[in-house]
Amino acid sequence: MKDQLLMETITQRRSIRKYRNERFPMEELIALVEAARWAPSAGNSQPWEFLLVNDEDMVSGLKAVSPGWLKPAPALIVMCINKNRETNWSYIDVGAAMQNILLYAHSRGVGCCPIGSFAVETVKELLDMPLHLEPVLLMTVGYSEEKPTVIKHLSVDELIFKKVGK
Repeated sequence: MKDQLLMETITQRRSIRKYRNERFPMEELIALVEAARWAPSAGNSQPWEFLLVNDEDMVSGLKAVSPGWLKPAPALIVMCINKNRETNWSYIDVGAAMQNILLYAHSRGVGCCPIGSFAVETVKELLDMPLHLEPVLLMTVGYSEEKPTVIKHLSVDELIFKKVGK
């Protein structure tokens, strides 16, 4: 039963780009980071660090320097690599933390959308970030105002190149 619920969460999660015009609480952002911190990382390096933003003016300012971010959002998680804990696998590790956030948010009725297109140096400047942090992903967060449809995914048979063994 648990595995069925998890698979349902995985298959029903969608990137949300249209949010209700409603303030998103800081406590909810912190809860999402709690899920992220349990992600696997190379050598348990835990290279991630997060900036949480639910200030309307700051969110708008960050959106203005993010061409991949098309519609307003009430909150944002800036996912960073802490260079003091960085490894060759840090981007993969941040991806695992991102997936934890996406799945946990969906399970809580919260919408998210990862944004990879943004002016890194401007984001660092706007947020007055220390030199050891490198923003690698922005994630919009809020309560969804849309119900995205299921999009076609390749079948398992189309994805498996070869089966070795029984």
